[in-house]
Amino acid sequence: MTTGKTFTLHSYKGGTGKTTLIANLAAYYAMSGMRVCLLDFDLYAPSLSMYFRKNPTTYLNDLLGGQVTSKGKTDISKVLVDVSAELGLKGKLFLGFSSPRKEDITEIELKHEQKWQLGAIRRFLSAKNQLFEDYGIDYLFLDTSPGIRYWSINTLAVSDILFLIMKNSDMDIEGTRRMANDIYDSLTKFGSKYYIILNKIPGASPINEISMAASEKKFEMELEKAIGTRIIGSIPCFCDIQFSKHEFLFAIKKPEHPFSKKLVALAENIRNLG
Repeated sequence: MTTGKTFTLHSYKGGTGKTTLIANLAAYYAMSGMRVCLLDFDLYAPSLSMYFRKNPTTYLNDLLGGQVTSKGKTDISKVLVDVSAELGLKGKLFLGFSSPRKEDITEIELKHEQKWQLGAIRRFLSAKNQLFEDYGIDYLFLDTSPGIRYWSINTLAVSDILFLIMKNSDMDIEGTRRMANDIYDSLTKFGSKYYIILNKIPGASPINEISMAASEKKFEMELEKAIGTRIIGSIPCFCDIQFSKHEFLFAIKKPEHPFSKKLVALAENIRNLG
């Protein structure tokens, strides 16, 4: 019986640091001994292959299109890249990448024929079941495109828990509130839950931290009321990460960094969600 959980990180718009968060969360859990899979379902603007500096020969696009099979069935094993050994992880971390090729992205955007889309969704669900049953995955993380797009909705719909990644700007707050009302509330009827993760917020410098302390709790309470769910993590913006040429997996490469400590606290909050 499947006991693993599927988590999707989503945002109203780009630039929220979603990919950095999901990569670090997945790596942290794998470092802690869990069996984790991270799939890049941002099919319209994939970035995980660049983040991990991988150039695979087979992509999730091929799986969705029906080109990745074994004995007539969808076989995700041909897409997965195991990075556990090279990262020195106690557990397992499998990655699946979307194609960054322009022609593949264009194909996903233009292929709206219903029969193809339904077949792609069935192959996606088959691959998801294979991960839990054959690989014993504890946590499946799905990165997805910001906003409301066809494959964003599909990815959200197959998840147990959804995380809204947002900054504390007026645009993010209003856009996220609308998404929660229009999309997320309907998904809860099918058993999904959703929570807020604040990212890149002011407060990494002592000056900001002191000046924001008095109003932070009030702001979070108002935000939770506006969105309709609770905040389970809040991570400040760290300039050395944001402007790093390749800010790769701070959570396991630089565990003493303040970002890493905040991320560990977030990871434990997520684990406690059950």
